[in-house]
Amino acid sequence: MKLSIPMISALILSLSSAQMHAAESKINISHAWVQEAPPSAEVLAGYMDLQNQSPQSQILLGARSTDFKSIMLHQTVTKGGMTHMNHSPQIEIKAGSTLQFSPGGYHLMLMNPKKPLHQGDQVQITLEFQSGLAFPVIFKISKDRPK
Repeated sequence: MKLSIPMISALILSLSSAQMHAAESKINISHAWVQEAPPSAEVLAGYMDLQNQSPQSQILLGARSTDFKSIMLHQTVTKGGMTHMNHSPQIEIKAGSTLQFSPGGYHLMLMNPKKPLHQGDQVQITLEFQSGLAFPVIFKISKDRPK
């Protein structure tokens, strides 16, 4: 596919716009990573830290990526000695707080990767908030949480 100057300009403007909206909403995302799995894995998990520096709660509604068939918000819960995953239709990030997506807690359930992903690869996942913000984030494929 050939990219023209207008197409490249539009892409840069759309990404810049998303970053500007993220700055205006005072959401910071760090330590974004996807846990490496065997190439045949049909489900992967994505993790990150979501910091809300605004005076009001922010609601994460979902995520999307061209690298996966679908993405769901999940939380791992242990109750009565049994561990299971719950689908979360939305996740609240309280004002002035940081919510960590980590193994054993909240995570992005990444369904059916469209290609094998290996240590060092990167994927773009767009986080979608109730405020209308759609914020593209680069997630690194890693065995462990990046430092």
